[in-house]
Parts: sequence; structure tokens; C-alpha cells
Amino acid sequence: MKRENLNCIGNCRLCSVLGECPADHVHCEDCGTEIEPGEGIEVEVEAVQNGRHGTKMITVCPGCFAEYYQGDETIEFD
Repeated sequence: MKRENLNCIGNCRLCSVLGECPADHVHCEDCGTEIEPGEGIEVEVEAVQNGRHGTKMITVCPGCFAEYYQGDETIEFD
């Protein structure tokens, strides 16, 4: 829910102006380019948060996926 939009009703499920909120515009977490709807690829990566090692999901563009993640033996598709 983004109240920055003056037309925001506070309930994204009932919203009639989908695609206008900043949250609807996805950017590649590696290169920062805007990703068209349906084009993003979610990748699980290792992360260190608050000194703890773990994993997190990030969304990357097809170009970054091919360059950085494709061919990595740790990638698993369900």
C-alpha cells in the first residue's frame, strides 16, 4: 500500500489504478533497470543481515540472470 499516490484508497486488492504505485514498478536488484511486468526472474541468493548468514529472494532482469546466475550449479528450479 502506497499512500504517496493521491488516488490511493489504502486497499491494493480493490484498487482501480493498478500500475501507478511505485511498488508496481520493479527494478533489477543487480543493475537497477526497470523490469517489465512478467519479465523479472526471482533468484535465491546468500545474504548477511545483522551479522547472520542466510538467504533472500531478489528479482533480476533476464540480462543479469544470464550473466550472473545461469550456469551456477546451486540454482534449483521447482
